[in-house]
Amino acid sequence: MSLPPWLHWLDECPSTNTWALQSLDRLAQGDVVFTPRQTAGRGQQGRSWYAPPGVLTASFVLQPLAPQELPWLSLAAGLAVIHAVEDLLPLPALALGIKWPNDVLLWGRKVAGVLCEARLPKAVVGVGLNRQVDWPRVLAGGTMDLSPTQVASLSEVSDTPPEVMLLLTQLRNYLLQAHGVIRRQGLTGLLPQLCQRDVLSGCPLVVHTSDGMLSGVGAGIDIWGRLQVQRADGTVQALAVGRVVRWEPSRRWDE
Repeated sequence: MSLPPWLHWLDECPSTNTWALQSLDRLAQGDVVFTPRQTAGRGQQGRSWYAPPGVLTASFVLQPLAPQELPWLSLAAGLAVIHAVEDLLPLPALALGIKWPNDVLLWGRKVAGVLCEARLPKAVVGVGLNRQVDWPRVLAGGTMDLSPTQVASLSEVSDTPPEVMLLLTQLRNYLLQAHGVIRRQGLTGLLPQLCQRDVLSGCPLVVHTSDGMLSGVGAGIDIWGRLQVQRADGTVQALAVGRVVRWEPSRRWDE
């Protein structure tokens, strides 16, 4: 198979993000590192990230990048995943959404995750997309502490999910477009799309922060990419970092 010049295909590696960060001196804008077998992936806040068979694991190189732009890339990458998948699969409107700060949900269940890292002025955007995962079999093996109600796969939408090269190409195209918007307009240029796809908006939730647990209702994403949470007393707190540990969706996707 003839590969495009921007693609670095590794038959196996511990982590595409780690490989890309270690190889940044020879990687350029738009380069993509892909492996069909990632053995030691990394997630947000230092957590390990297991990629069972059928997960598309790739890292995308973007440059230049200013320090304040790095937190915005996770949200921009979430939009890129949504647009790429919607181009290639027939999905109802808003079946895909963004769960701040770095997850893409399909019908309320996680179908993709994003990890953004940087060695300025370059950034590495890692994407793990559940393309064709047999979740009942994977979860029966006991290697992941998840339930089938938490995760999804593109193979639920189609028996023949999009080919890897098609997904990589579309993801790359949309990421480059989103990066261009951020460079010109900041996150403001993507905010209308983010607000439309924000699954936490209007939902009761609990967020684990550096100061403890914060309870409230999701009040949208601001121009700095922060999650806004409205407390019971009506005040709104904007969070730059944190992990949503519980939330109650405001809609049912099976209705």
